[in-house]
Amino acid sequence: MDNVIILLHGSANGSYSWRQVKSALRSQGLDVFAPDMLGYGKAPAPSGAYSIQEEVAHLQGELDLRGVGSMHLVAHSLGSMIGLHLRRVLGARVTRMTLIEPVVVSVLRQQAGEVGYAEMEAQYQRFMHSLPDETKAARTFVEHWSGKGVWDSIGERARSVITSLVPKVRLEMIAARSDTTRLADFAESPPPTTILVGEKTLAAPFATVRQLAPAFRAATLVVLGAAHMIPLTHATAVVDAVRSEVNV
Repeated sequence: MDNVIILLHGSANGSYSWRQVKSALRSQGLDVFAPDMLGYGKAPAPSGAYSIQEEVAHLQGELDLRGVGSMHLVAHSLGSMIGLHLRRVLGARVTRMTLIEPVVVSVLRQQAGEVGYAEMEAQYQRFMHSLPDETKAARTFVEHWSGKGVWDSIGERARSVITSLVPKVRLEMIAARSDTTRLADFAESPPPTTILVGEKTLAAPFATVRQLAPAFRAATLVVLGAAHMIPLTHATAVVDAVRSEVNV
């Protein structure tokens, strides 16, 4: 299968976070696949020695199993970082990318005094210091990305699901913090790329976009009124961006 739209979710959000986007794109006759990363949905659990390479190998296996050839890679948050690593492995099979609220710690680290890197490091420390209380760690994570009070508003079932994902989120944060891949490595022979960033987002996504956009010669779209969780809160903006690229 060629020209498949691949949707990569972010941390603490499985493939279900793409439900609205996937439904809208499929209703327009497009071929869409949203895989779960390790530890999410029906995907296997990660190993104790979890790494970005393990995640990429899992995703590559999922794509190969479904016979995906060329693809338009759409990725959100942590999924953008994993997606950039996946593109390096898949090469020309990735014909286009849409990155939504990308956060790439290794790229932020390259810039001395970068406030976005300091923000991510502070989040990492708060999260780790919350452990082993997984509920407290889950609250810390959710309220960092979505704002104070959100944890209490999302309902008991959502809180339970996110808390159950804390062990995987911990592995993801360690892997992202340990990554040393440089911007130039990610940006080698880039495909056509569009980046979406929320008008009301945090410093780290904005800072990542400032680095990625010129390196990838990417168009940047600011989603008005949006914060970090664009696929959930502003699904139409994602659908419109992807659809416009299909028509290019």
